[in-house]
Amino acid sequence: MEPRDIAYAGLGYVGIDAVDPVAWRDFATQVCGLMPANGFPGARKGGAVSIDIEAGGIAPDGTAFLKMDDHQWRLAVHPSKQPGLRYFGLELRDVPEVARASECIAARGADIRAGSDDERAARGVEALSVLSDSAGHRVELFAGPIRDRGFLSPSGAEFKTGGLGVGHIVLYVPDVESALVFYRETLGFERSDYMTFGPGGMGIHFLRCTKRHHSVALLQVGDIAGVQHLMFENTSLDDVGRALDRALSREIPITSFLGRHRNDQTVSFYMQGPSGFDVEIGWDGLIIGDDWVENEFAGGGDEWGHHGLDAAALQPKV
Repeated sequence: MEPRDIAYAGLGYVGIDAVDPVAWRDFATQVCGLMPANGFPGARKGGAVSIDIEAGGIAPDGTAFLKMDDHQWRLAVHPSKQPGLRYFGLELRDVPEVARASECIAARGADIRAGSDDERAARGVEALSVLSDSAGHRVELFAGPIRDRGFLSPSGAEFKTGGLGVGHIVLYVPDVESALVFYRETLGFERSDYMTFGPGGMGIHFLRCTKRHHSVALLQVGDIAGVQHLMFENTSLDDVGRALDRALSREIPITSFLGRHRNDQTVSFYMQGPSGFDVEIGWDGLIIGDDWVENEFAGGGDEWGHHGLDAAALQPKV
């Protein structure tokens, strides 16, 4: 088995650290359109999955769990004195695929291990493997997530997930070349396209593991690591516009107004989330066919709009 043969189902979940998970819960539900989880992953009582709708998505340890489809949760916000990215999970086709992929990745020299019983319970999955990328981000491969259905957005929004996963994540990396080796040669991602906008490797590379144009992007702007932005994809342009209205009415800082990207054709806007990094809400992202050839883009990254999205905007805000 080669890394490119690993059967991914996209970005499955993201876990972040935040000073105020309740503020994140309110932002995610009232602005983005996510829903508080109906229950929480973790140790089970009497073998039953935890259901606690009245908790409003806040677990006993203070973590906020949010859902956007029939998965039990897609975004976890853990209480912490220091905000940042704690982990992200890449979903695989099924439980046996996790073992096959882990063996393949280990053969490439990566330090990958099976998740413990406690770690699997904490994510609510049947199978879990854990490793770190070249920048130190914790990457988890998983399969068999709990599905509890019952998704109903407070704003009526719908999200494009399924076999494409949860939108995408853009990561700061201090050395993009080593990160590209990890994601392409070890994990088996393919590059859809890239842009270079400075010396010493400064640029952004868009990587896919499903037919979604990219699930992970690697951004080098300096000697930093972490998350630059998360993107959630709606199923209609109206959902994006309504999210923008909600953000404006709550005086959420808009870092880039509505526009369409050149590369993945997404119509979107960017706003500053409670932890400082951006959240992108978009629609109409490109689906890649088998005949796709990667491109280098130059002369700007947008067909129109996205005013404010420039090199300065890509710098970390915290």
